[in-house]
Amino acid sequence: MNLIDIETNVNLNLVNPLWYLLGFIALIVLLLLALFFYKRGKKKYRFKLTPKELAKERVKNIDYTDAKSVAYIFGEDVALFVDDKNRQKYKELEQKLAEYKYKKDVPELDKSLEKEIKDFIRGIRWGI
Repeated sequence: MNLIDIETNVNLNLVNPLWYLLGFIALIVLLLLALFFYKRGKKKYRFKLTPKELAKERVKNIDYTDAKSVAYIFGEDVALFVDDKNRQKYKELEQKLAEYKYKKDVPELDKSLEKEIKDFIRGIRWGI
């Protein structure tokens, strides 16, 4: 039995060049979207310091030549690390530093007070 085609040259032009162009554009769009979400997600998981870690850095880098900043940094940041053992000493130092806080022009930090503050900071348990 011989099989014979009805039409010998059938042109099945199934793939139009327009489809190639649309596929290429879709691929570019998908790659750009993937890149966008990858970058956005990476920013979200960036390492950030906690408030306690930031306070510890500020306390460790106190500039003792500026008495006013010492008073404020000690009052705000060291308070995060005060526990029951050193609470009384902290309150005493805070009262001594009160004279340096609320004035426009403050005198230089007393050397004995500076030594007390440094000793107090050295004895802090950071507990981060």
